[in-house]
Amino acid sequence: MIIGIDFGTCYSSAAIMNGLIPVTTFLKDSTGMGVPSLFMYSQEEGREMYGEECETGAAFRHSSDIIRYMKRTVREDPANLEKTVSSGGKEYRLSEVIEKYLTFLINEIRTAAIRSGEYANNEIEAVTITAPVGIASGQMMASEYNRLIQEAVMRITGLPKEDVRVLQEPVAAAVSYLYSQDVRTHYDGIQKILVFDLGGGTLDVSIVEHDPATMEYRILAKEGDLELGGNDWDAALRDRIMEKVGLKWQGTPEETARFVKVVTRTKVELSDADESVVVFTMNGQDRFTRISRREFEDCTSHLLERAMDVMQRALDFDPECAPDRIVLVGGSSNMPQIARGIIERTGYAPEDVCVYEPSKAIVKGAAVFAKLNHASDGSAVGPRVLDMATLTYGFDSRYHGERECIYNMIYKGDRFDEDGRIIRKSESSFIPLRDNQTVVTFEVYESEFSREDCFEENWIDMGSGETYNGLRVSVQVPPEYFGKARGFHMWATMSLDSNGILDITVTDAAGRRLAYGSTALGE
Repeated sequence: MIIGIDFGTCYSSAAIMNGLIPVTTFLKDSTGMGVPSLFMYSQEEGREMYGEECETGAAFRHSSDIIRYMKRTVREDPANLEKTVSSGGKEYRLSEVIEKYLTFLINEIRTAAIRSGEYANNEIEAVTITAPVGIASGQMMASEYNRLIQEAVMRITGLPKEDVRVLQEPVAAAVSYLYSQDVRTHYDGIQKILVFDLGGGTLDVSIVEHDPATMEYRILAKEGDLELGGNDWDAALRDRIMEKVGLKWQGTPEETARFVKVVTRTKVELSDADESVVVFTMNGQDRFTRISRREFEDCTSHLLERAMDVMQRALDFDPECAPDRIVLVGGSSNMPQIARGIIERTGYAPEDVCVYEPSKAIVKGAAVFAKLNHASDGSAVGPRVLDMATLTYGFDSRYHGERECIYNMIYKGDRFDEDGRIIRKSESSFIPLRDNQTVVTFEVYESEFSREDCFEENWIDMGSGETYNGLRVSVQVPPEYFGKARGFHMWATMSLDSNGILDITVTDAAGRRLAYGSTALGE
């Protein structure tokens, strides 16, 4: 069995390759949006619960025990992986909850596939799991998340590292779209696709380039908003409903849980209908109102504008990277206002803005990618993904020994080479500030700076909007330079790989390594 997994903020999906076709129907999914990304320990049941179970029966009375938004919590801060979360009187590490949920998801699809009788080989041969193009404020933080999910899937399945791949979500969507449309029969040259992925909790916009001759997928631009997703449209709709009935919400926990489902259902209905009837219970009393699609779009217009601004930043990143087509994925892209807003903002023809399997595109692309990269002899035969740096990276220094600055080395948009790395060496040497100095520290900062922002090549003033990313290395000044440290010269080399691992190496004039630091914390 070859499996693709889309671990989402609000919903997750799994697809299994049936020959050359990615199939998602093996997985129990009553909503069509995937399996809710939920976990809880039920004291009443005396067991752990997953997915839809957390939204039914006794779980409604204990909604505060439900652990939600696991993925977004990690994206906000990778340190949250070790955060302790409580459910039903039990405590778990968030990384433990994520692994338990992935175990549940993999077991569900494997059991269902075996039960179908369509597979002679019931063993899992390869898995591709999707991940965002960047986590939190930097590419380096993606490595922590990617490593977590890759190693978790390896433990769950018993597969070696080469058979468990992590694929960027926009690339998965592009693979799915191109594969399903058999685009190779339609064009011979390079195709650029903007992937607009509006999920339940986050928005990611990327431009992906596909070369059918080399089977390469290159990420040309990527932007996102970690705090904008379908849940924000739900919240605005909820507030509008309360405004229409003239009340503030004061329902019981069970009523609250049911009301959340009513709001979501209303949002879905307004994707196809001009009006929806809203009936819910608050403090034991039934409430009733009607809401139109126009009202819904009016109360969420600020969210749409915010989403369009994210997309515009991706389009403006490199004017020469104008996409040939815009592909909308993610469950929340079903809302008509999204496609209409994109058409109005970009001027693209409606036929070039495609809502493509919003809830399934990414997971199907993951399964296809796993298939294309897996041969019976275990060799890699499929497409390659060529990424770009998400942010600019440099270290603190003093310009001419006086002006406190950052010396940038890797810039946002720099392309990874054929080996999946970006390596930059400082063009000049660096010396201690004082002759009596015995230790020199290099602290790495990340930012949105471009080369054009520098007042001199690679130099920018400290305090211009940079963020310290936690990577620091220290160099001991050799004893022979004590008292004359300013005569000691050092060179810095910074490397970023396509897994999001950033490191810095400091060498002396002879090329000997004096210090090394990596973002692979804990290894």
